[in-house]
Amino acid sequence: MCGIFASNDPLVNTGHKKLIHKYLAFRGPDHNSGLQQINKWHVYHSRLAIIAPSKKYSQPFFCDDGSIILYNGEIFNYKNLSKKIFDSKIISDTELLSKIIIRKNFDPNVLDGFFSIVRISKEGLLLNCLRDPFGVKPLFYYKRNHFLTISSEASVLKNIFNLKFSKIALNEYKIFRAPIFYGSYFKGVKSVKPGTCLVKNRYFDPIKILKKKKYLKKNNLKILLKKTIYKRQISDVPLGLLLSGGIDSNIIRHLSTKIKYYFCGGFEGDSDIIFCKKLKKENKLKIDICEINPSQFIRKFKGLIKLKCEPLSVPNEVMLSIIGSRAKKKKIKVLLSGEGADEFFAGYDRIYRWAKYTNSFSVKKFCEYYCYNKINSVNLKKIESFFNSIINLSNFEKVRAFFIKYHLPILLRRLDFSLMSAGIEGREPLISKEIFHESLKYKSNEIVDKKHGKKPLRNFLINYMGKEFSYRGKIGFPVDLRKIFKQSINNTETNYELWFKKNLEEIKKL
Repeated sequence: MCGIFASNDPLVNTGHKKLIHKYLAFRGPDHNSGLQQINKWHVYHSRLAIIAPSKKYSQPFFCDDGSIILYNGEIFNYKNLSKKIFDSKIISDTELLSKIIIRKNFDPNVLDGFFSIVRISKEGLLLNCLRDPFGVKPLFYYKRNHFLTISSEASVLKNIFNLKFSKIALNEYKIFRAPIFYGSYFKGVKSVKPGTCLVKNRYFDPIKILKKKKYLKKNNLKILLKKTIYKRQISDVPLGLLLSGGIDSNIIRHLSTKIKYYFCGGFEGDSDIIFCKKLKKENKLKIDICEINPSQFIRKFKGLIKLKCEPLSVPNEVMLSIIGSRAKKKKIKVLLSGEGADEFFAGYDRIYRWAKYTNSFSVKKFCEYYCYNKINSVNLKKIESFFNSIINLSNFEKVRAFFIKYHLPILLRRLDFSLMSAGIEGREPLISKEIFHESLKYKSNEIVDKKHGKKPLRNFLINYMGKEFSYRGKIGFPVDLRKIFKQSINNTETNYELWFKKNLEEIKKL
């Protein structure tokens, strides 16, 4: 996992080295390139070394044609591609990428992993600027006249060009907890869309696949999950697992082969803490249980906003960063997590059940379920426009399409930042094209009933943890912010209203 920066804007110069380092170095504490001028561009790379952690593979990395690549992420099938295409043994995914990306008709779909990639020719032309299929790795850009600046963190762009917060984005934050349509919090800053190359085209579109879906013969779910989880454990450094009382992380726990260290966190008395303490005692597992206090939470909360230069989406980001710091002290550099299952297999029970059993689809009703605040007419029209574009899908598939296109990238962004802030790479084994395609083979009644979603995963976990655990109700994230921020008991603000207010107070200090 890394931080990347590239700019051909003449306003960017060596004087920005400290600023870029300040906001990108945390993404790659093992090595940073400094701000270099190569091929008419200023480039910077900070590296968290996971695969082939030798200085030889630090970046910017020169390809055989004289172009350079800046790369953030992991390519898990690099050994197979090396053998299949080049008939050679390559020990670094960076080196494999440098060889395959220069081939004629390069197709990013051959890469199995998550990534943001920038490639610049020796003449100074931007040849590739792409992001992985589901948006695991962030990539932002800012255009000034005909110049372009690209960064893993929007904070760099904000501070170099002295950009203001977008009122449109902050309004989206108030409604959705993130700027799901605007793309960033800052005026003029956009995000490269998942599955898209900025200078070429979209190479992977899950919505198109949803529209064409057919109920094909299902694979053996156990074999598929084991295969995907195994690949996501490829690493030359120690790994751990973010463990909770949910079904997703426990599926990974039972199917993983290399993970021996588990990490859990929360406030005293939280259900996840209780579950992990019991599991640790009964199974003698190496579970690091982090009980967080309000002062820790507030200190980390303020520090993260200062580093990100943005409001945080949910309190869980703070928790994850604290847990990540604990993992780093134990020499862990990679943490696996269960994200993605809720989007692919309808884990947001209430809204998916409504979509499954409603007779007619109402956008306003959908917004009542999804939005955290009253939606305005502008954002309502944007949501209506999206659903009008998929009018032929079933109500169930419409909701799944929305969650995959708009909700999942935001979820992944907050996991990426919160763990990277601690110098930890986050991996989501359940987010892969294979798992996505497999989830589409199930009919809605095979995934959701009137009480539960994610039925295929729940039924699978029964074999390991029994039906009572696998089919218990979904437990929310129990953070009482009024206690943390020591609000008066007469305060009538909801948890979300207080969260929104405290975040805005902090970004005003930036």
